[in-house]
Amino acid sequence: MNEKNYNQIAAVEKAISEKYGKETVQDFRSDWQEVKEKDYLIQLKSKRLKRQSRKNHREKIEINDVVINKVSKSDRVCPVCKTYSFSAGDDLYMNRFDCCQQCYINFVEFREERWESGWRPSDGEYRPPKLKSFIRAVKRYAGKILRRIKKWLPF
Repeated sequence: MNEKNYNQIAAVEKAISEKYGKETVQDFRSDWQEVKEKDYLIQLKSKRLKRQSRKNHREKIEINDVVINKVSKSDRVCPVCKTYSFSAGDDLYMNRFDCCQQCYINFVEFREERWESGWRPSDGEYRPPKLKSFIRAVKRYAGKILRRIKKWLPF
């Protein structure tokens, strides 16, 4: 590298630090301490142990010499409105908030602290419309089947 490149890099770093602050251009290792290192290692260990316990608790089916993890279907049911979700978009909300996207919009959005503290809608407060949820599930299922049929038929 010649000196022009170093000057250009320094000018860019200076402009970034002026606009966003000094912390944005400094190396993260300059602020790293033993305490942070120990906390980080503890977090890594706990994550690894959680992952291992999930892996060990999965049911396994052995057919001939092939081992298959059994997937439970109940993970796709929203515990709040009791609807089965075909939507991949609901996965985010199921993993983070333990509810479907519609329940997130109705109950969790802008009230995340209350939700995380353990509040859930009671029977008197929310009753899912059974017919509506059934029709929605049938529409999704029928839509999937129709899309598959369209792929097979030559048009």
